[in-house]
Amino acid sequence: MTDEQPSQDRPLQLIVMRHAKSDWGDHKLSDHERPLNARGNRDAPAMAGWMATNGLFPDVILSSSSTRTQQTVAALLECWSSKLNTAPTVSFTDALYLAIPEQIAATIRSDHCGARSLMIVAHNPGMSSIVSQLSGQSIEMPTAAVAVFDWPSQDGPGEWSRFSLNRQLSLTYLMRPKALGHASKDET
Repeated sequence: MTDEQPSQDRPLQLIVMRHAKSDWGDHKLSDHERPLNARGNRDAPAMAGWMATNGLFPDVILSSSSTRTQQTVAALLECWSSKLNTAPTVSFTDALYLAIPEQIAATIRSDHCGARSLMIVAHNPGMSSIVSQLSGQSIEMPTAAVAVFDWPSQDGPGEWSRFSLNRQLSLTYLMRPKALGHASKDET
């Protein structure tokens, strides 16, 4: 480990990402089946690159089971594959599909997997709502946006089982594809 802090003294890290931009072109597909569009296929790797540059590699990724979230996660993993010795553990769950913050929090509590760094990839309005609640400020999460929180931990990864929306966390990063110069003017 290259960090100066011993592992048990490092805060837990929660990475929240809204899926990349999806395609609305095929009206025969259900919402759950919609894939990424060209912009989404460009923005997801760009955000993965930004995360890699900042050393933001999760131990575990909990993702909605929708096609667009699965494709977003696949783009992240492909970008990180040459940078990591061990890929993050990934779990796709229907519980995060269009989930409200309370359901997202319940998923975090039940599927923490002993991770120091946990990533959630899901949908709005849940992503904007949970980021706003945890930061104590109103934050919109456009497609492919990433918010990173630090949570000082007394008990290490076991503390995920006590995750609560009532606890304000320290927002350490907030990045949108548009800020990287990879998205069009319409970022929603």
